[in-house]
Amino acid sequence: MGASAQAESGGSSGSGQASTKRATLTTALKWIGGATAVLSLLLALNQITGLLQNFRIHHKEFSEAMKSGEQQQERGDYPAAFESFKHAVELDPIDRGAQKREAQAAMLWLENAHSKEKSFTELANQLVPVLDKALSDAKGPSAADLLAHIGWANFLRYRENPADRDLVARSYHDALRIDPKNPYAHAMAGHWILWNNGKVEDANLEFSAALASGREHAFVRDLQLAAFNNEHSETNDAQLLCIANEMRVNQEPIKTVYRNNIYNRVFNYRTGNPEGLTAVLTGSGLKPEETLATYDWLTAPIADDQDVRLVRKFMVAFLAEIAGNKTEALSTYKSLQVDLRGKPTYSLTGEVAEAIKRLSGGKAY
Repeated sequence: MGASAQAESGGSSGSGQASTKRATLTTALKWIGGATAVLSLLLALNQITGLLQNFRIHHKEFSEAMKSGEQQQERGDYPAAFESFKHAVELDPIDRGAQKREAQAAMLWLENAHSKEKSFTELANQLVPVLDKALSDAKGPSAADLLAHIGWANFLRYRENPADRDLVARSYHDALRIDPKNPYAHAMAGHWILWNNGKVEDANLEFSAALASGREHAFVRDLQLAAFNNEHSETNDAQLLCIANEMRVNQEPIKTVYRNNIYNRVFNYRTGNPEGLTAVLTGSGLKPEETLATYDWLTAPIADDQDVRLVRKFMVAFLAEIAGNKTEALSTYKSLQVDLRGKPTYSLTGEVAEAIKRLSGGKAY
């Protein structure tokens, strides 16, 4: 019986030790599990922090690209603006605002394209895909704006490769089907008519429609002036005088290059060509006082220049002459002749002498 009791006592001790070991193992496993969970959490947090950091860096780069593009576009550096907005689109391909600004920069670059930057064809090939992509989501006037500029890109290509001729007018017509009042399509169509030596009346209808749209007035005026400035002719010069008079009446600004071109082409360079000057002044349909007011408006920045004052006096006499006021014209020519004494080499000297001779018994225009 003692042996049995001893055996029972030994079995109980072994069982207790096993239980202790299991408890210790369980505790250790719990600690390991807890540590693993904490480590996993730390790793997850690190990944999230990295993602947030990358997002902040990405967002900062995107915002900087957009801001740079806006600043570049504001100062007229359209190629740089396009590249900035393009980079923004690359950073966030689904941002509609960036896509829209990229397309706007592309249109502005096309409007102000110069072949010295790169060939017109190279420029069109670079920008048209951007416009096509924007067109897929555009509607109404925005779609028409894009189509008109695609037409303008095709015109630039046409200047280097006449094979693309049909694409130009087609794009303008497509734009006007979507938006019948679209200023870009009308103005560019007017320019296209004159480029192909079409009727001035047809071109004027397009420019008038563009101006009547109430949008992009400055662009339309610039393109209208450029279109008539492309070819030197009495008809075109008469139109330039009409446009300048309308801009004067409406108090519209005019670029210095056009101010100088119209002054020289209509007035200064025609003093020695009475037939041509008559054709331009009468072809404009302006009254003498309107012509002189437009002369003064064009020459306002240089009104104190002696040559400008002498040419103006010549125009006063010439306008009186073509209006049939022979006595007034002759008197003004003679007064101008006195003003020109001491300037024997000045071109007006001979022209005034010819006018006096003409009105004193010769041919009058």
